[in-house]
Amino acid sequence: MPHPRLLLVTDPARARLPVLDLAAEAVAGGVDAIYLRHLTAADDWAATLALLRERVAPEVLVMVPGEPPAGFPGVGRHLREREPLPHVLPPVVPYPLSRSVHSAEEAVRSSGAWYVVTGHVYPSASKPGREPLGLGGLAHIAAASPVPLLAIGGITPERVPAVMAAGAWGVAVIGAICEAPDPRAAARALRSAVDAARVVYPKGPEMHPAPGNETTIPIMVNGKPRGLPAGGTVHDLLASRKLADSMAIVERNGIILPRDAYATTHLTAGDQLEVVHAVGGG
Repeated sequence: MPHPRLLLVTDPARARLPVLDLAAEAVAGGVDAIYLRHLTAADDWAATLALLRERVAPEVLVMVPGEPPAGFPGVGRHLREREPLPHVLPPVVPYPLSRSVHSAEEAVRSSGAWYVVTGHVYPSASKPGREPLGLGGLAHIAAASPVPLLAIGGITPERVPAVMAAGAWGVAVIGAICEAPDPRAAARALRSAVDAARVVYPKGPEMHPAPGNETTIPIMVNGKPRGLPAGGTVHDLLASRKLADSMAIVERNGIILPRDAYATTHLTAGDQLEVVHAVGGG
């Protein structure tokens, strides 16, 4: 079973459809994994999974928050960060394991998991009042993770290129699909964004930091994700594209920069740049 690229995390309180209907619509739109986070020990997991499998293909990975019942291939367990991976890992454990992590240290401790989920990257209704990781924090954790990483928290199709440029293998969402008037269309838009970004970054960004620079930051240049060594300036970016400062017009986050500021303007994670080659200078 391939590692998932688009994970739906269920939340009946935020969903416009019953969970089984929501799952079927999301999968039809391109979701390839579902985490039934709402299930509790009091739920009849076997009955829920049986009904779900009647509507969702067996190649779609389904995760539950505890020990999966026997007899359901393609069903695994998702662990919270405070739940360490068992000492006996797959293939001895007869089901996939995934884990939530919020730091590079915990990502490193997740070797053996099928994937990890990291967030929240952007402000999220699921984490009111809590500071998001941001793209820089995501990039730090992704660089340390020994397994594929899915980014969660405030993810929209427009934000997918940036999180995958930061090193995410794919994305996980709650509200973007649960709260959508048309969950299938919402899933399709997310899947299209993921598939487009993976062409550029199939395994995360391939970046080449300058000597002494061990980290990179994700930015967008002319609508495409790109990695830049941390601490880089607009001048450094232009030089990497073999452009002289005098031959480029740069708009950063909607503001045109004066050319004499290129060498002193340091780029930060998430910056949106438009670079125009000004033939003839000026």
